[in-house]
Amino acid sequence: MKTIEQTFHDEIEVERMRACTGQGALVFLSVLPFSCVLVFVLWEYASHSSLLIWFITLTFINLGRWIVLHIYNNRLREPNLELEIVPRVKLILLISGAINGLCWGTGDLLFIDPAQPYTLLIMSVAIYYIGVGSIMAWFGYIPAVLAFFVPVAVLLIVPLLLQGNNDSVGLGVLFLTTVFGGIFACVKVSRIYTSALHLNFENVLLRRESEEKSLLLETALENMGQGISMSDKEDRLRMWNKRFTNLLGAAGNKVATNIKMQAILNAADPPIKIQTNSHIEHRLTDGRVFEIRQTELQQGGRVITYTDISDLIKREKAVEQARKAAEQSNAAKTRFLAAASQDLRQPIHALGLFFAELSDRVQSVENNPLIAQVDDSITAINSMLNALLDVSKLDAGVVKPNIDNFSLTELFARLESEFMQIAAENHNQLRIRLTAATVCSDSAMLERMLRNLIGNALRYTKNGRVVVAARPRKNKVEIQVFDNGPGIPEDQLDEIFIEFHQLGNPARNRRQGLGLGLAIVKRQANLLQHDIKVISHPGRGCCFSITVPLAPALQIEADIKIVDRRKKANSLDGYTVLVLDDDIAVLKGMRGLLTRWGCQVITAATPSEAFDLLKAHQKKPECLIIDYRLPDYVSGIEVAKQLQESLAYPVSVLIITGDTGPERLREADASGYPLLHKPVQPAKLRSTLQYLLQHTA
Repeated sequence: MKTIEQTFHDEIEVERMRACTGQGALVFLSVLPFSCVLVFVLWEYASHSSLLIWFITLTFINLGRWIVLHIYNNRLREPNLELEIVPRVKLILLISGAINGLCWGTGDLLFIDPAQPYTLLIMSVAIYYIGVGSIMAWFGYIPAVLAFFVPVAVLLIVPLLLQGNNDSVGLGVLFLTTVFGGIFACVKVSRIYTSALHLNFENVLLRRESEEKSLLLETALENMGQGISMSDKEDRLRMWNKRFTNLLGAAGNKVATNIKMQAILNAADPPIKIQTNSHIEHRLTDGRVFEIRQTELQQGGRVITYTDISDLIKREKAVEQARKAAEQSNAAKTRFLAAASQDLRQPIHALGLFFAELSDRVQSVENNPLIAQVDDSITAINSMLNALLDVSKLDAGVVKPNIDNFSLTELFARLESEFMQIAAENHNQLRIRLTAATVCSDSAMLERMLRNLIGNALRYTKNGRVVVAARPRKNKVEIQVFDNGPGIPEDQLDEIFIEFHQLGNPARNRRQGLGLGLAIVKRQANLLQHDIKVISHPGRGCCFSITVPLAPALQIEADIKIVDRRKKANSLDGYTVLVLDDDIAVLKGMRGLLTRWGCQVITAATPSEAFDLLKAHQKKPECLIIDYRLPDYVSGIEVAKQLQESLAYPVSVLIITGDTGPERLREADASGYPLLHKPVQPAKLRSTLQYLLQHTA
């Protein structure tokens, strides 16, 4: 909010100049007789011609200043010219002050005789008198006072100091102190005058605002969409508007000042009855509904507002119906995606298992390119299904952040190593500015979010630059991903975070994904409570940023993971694994793959078959791989518990599922069993089995 000085800066400056220009006559009429007396006193001690020339010069300077200031004082009262001539008035005051000071300083040199101390006394008194007068006359413009004092002080004090004797130096220091004291006094007087002007203009502003507010209040009361009435501490009506009288019906004609508020409310049709500091819904005979709110005033009295909520009630009903319809639609979409995902994951999971076994058998120079292409296609399908799974997990609320303190240095280094080759393939320059900042977040989720943003930037930027930097923001750090690609249209900045929304991919190229990346990033940011924003300039590029809190200033010890390199290359040899899945193709694929890894495999399509095989099989399994959804809606989790109880010894359990429904994900997460989602990559399956078997009690 502007201060009074800022609001009325021009008016205050004009007022200062008016005060200064109005002093011309006073200064001339004060200095003229004083200078005559001074010439008379010095007549016997100085050259008569010098005295007369100095007197005439001083008189003409003061007279000229009076005339010029008088002219400008009149012009400052003209509304259209006052602001334009303020700089000229300041210049005139500055120049005239300097010339006047130079004239009095010259008088010091001409009339002070070191051999006659009387002349020093006379000129000192004269300078003191003129100095005080200058302060009182020109305090409205301090530079003019300084312009007068500088030549006077220099021409009076410097010669005294140059004489070198103690008396002269002492007098010089005394005069110098007096000059500084005078300037200080001038500044104080100027501030007092300024404060007075501020108060004056503040009063003007307050009076103006009061008048405007009164007018605005009156206008607002008559044009507001609510009825309003106010009473004093004796409940006499003091203020109301037309909507209030219309609400009362025939009783509105009786409304007048000083009438009792309650009497008017009782006379309404139907009567209005409201308790202290409460609200009610009041229905009129024509069907309209009003919300009536009453507020008690501290000084006594009450204010009552009357709001027509008839349309609001209708809109709320429509919104509630739309909300229920949207929830039903969203639930149907979720069920559809879960069902579609389940149906797709089963054969793709089997395909991945068969391909992993096949690729080991047909490795050759001729077949390797074809194997790589098939593997690339399977990877793309897995990526799309995993994106759908991530959305389902986030919607189901089973993703729980693992918040910890970690340095961004290693994270940025990993991202640089991962994306540098990708940037080169797209003919882009990637620059990741390493930082030593330590943040508080989930390192895995933050890394995935940044990987998504950097991947998008490199995908849509051709022959350009992508820059990743971390910038401090008080107790947070803002991680920014810049690119100079095509940018994002302004009307698409919100839509890009919606599922399946893609820019520049009308053909739905599978290599550009499903359009779920930014939707996942948005959900993860919300889960971590990190602010995410995007700034775009179409044709010049855009910037995505994630704001992460800095870690407390504590020593962060990095976890050191020791890799046992002496572990056997094939650590699954000799283990017995039971696979329970109702999909025959999956059972065949799992049997072939696990067998090649050295496992003894027991496969079952139903829970009853699994129990029978366990009874008949001499070697009991060390691990159970069970599909989450079994025939006849049997839960794989329940079967796993029953099998563990039947075996009566510690056995690892791995649940595999293609179901991405939010309810199923929450149930699986609550079971505590390790969970992999179809299609499972063979490498992921193998590492999980190794971990479970090595950690089985």
